[in-house]
Amino acid sequence: MKKAILATDLSKPSDLLFEFLPQYKTLGVEHITLLHVPNISFSYMEYSGYSMRVHIEARLINLRNKLLDAGFTADYVFKEGLPSQEILDYASSQPESLIIIASKGHGFAKRNLIGSTTLRVIQQSINPVLMIRVQCTGKDEEGEYICDLESRKLLKSGLLLTDFSKNAAKAFEYAEEHLVAHFKKIGLMHVQDKVIIESHDQEAIEKFNKQDNERLIRCTISLRKKTDAGVRCVLTEGNVVPEIMREVKLNLVSMIVLGTHGRSHFSDMVLGSTAFAIIQLVDTNCFLVPMRLD
Repeated sequence: MKKAILATDLSKPSDLLFEFLPQYKTLGVEHITLLHVPNISFSYMEYSGYSMRVHIEARLINLRNKLLDAGFTADYVFKEGLPSQEILDYASSQPESLIIIASKGHGFAKRNLIGSTTLRVIQQSINPVLMIRVQCTGKDEEGEYICDLESRKLLKSGLLLTDFSKNAAKAFEYAEEHLVAHFKKIGLMHVQDKVIIESHDQEAIEKFNKQDNERLIRCTISLRKKTDAGVRCVLTEGNVVPEIMREVKLNLVSMIVLGTHGRSHFSDMVLGSTAFAIIQLVDTNCFLVPMRLD
């Protein structure tokens, strides 16, 4: 995870991504590429009353210099097209790079809490994605949104989610290699879906409990070999997303780590319902690890 692509639309939410520069460095990031896709065409920029492209590039240069001052090597890329697709296409040429992108957070849009660009990038990326949660705290006197970070301590408390699927196993392996050692404390959580559990008899439920406990214990032992931080193991039954939301609130989780499907030959493939709900509703940063499918 030495390289990262920081997607910026030069808005206030994406500017907040720069507050985490020391923490990106802690994660091992050495080089950051600023990627900007304007919402207007290059032709319009050139024929407007002044050159908007010059203005935009000046801002990107300033941001690049900020990265250089923070000790990163850095460059910027200026693309034209649909923002989500350009981000995906550029990142696919650098599959080992981390994508860093802001959510829009609650209040910015009623229909889509994290923004359509961020959602599509998460849905289809073959790269790991760090989604920084940005919240709307109201509007100023001019009607502009006031935004802030959900948490400024990205690595304070991590929560690895697992349903013991291949996707979850991939995310667990990635977290062990790149993330676990940097958290101050970490949790490993499995929620037994209440709807599924209730459809089985007591004997089957006891078998599930034993199996899940054994799996969690093995994973916890493995995690403790990677970090000196405290590792808690959480096995609970209930409605999956509300249980995760409760755990995030109780333990002030600063980052959730979970697996996603990643891009496949189905261009309209979407996230599973649980992952979709988590990234939309849970008030914390999310690190999403794709399981690459051919």
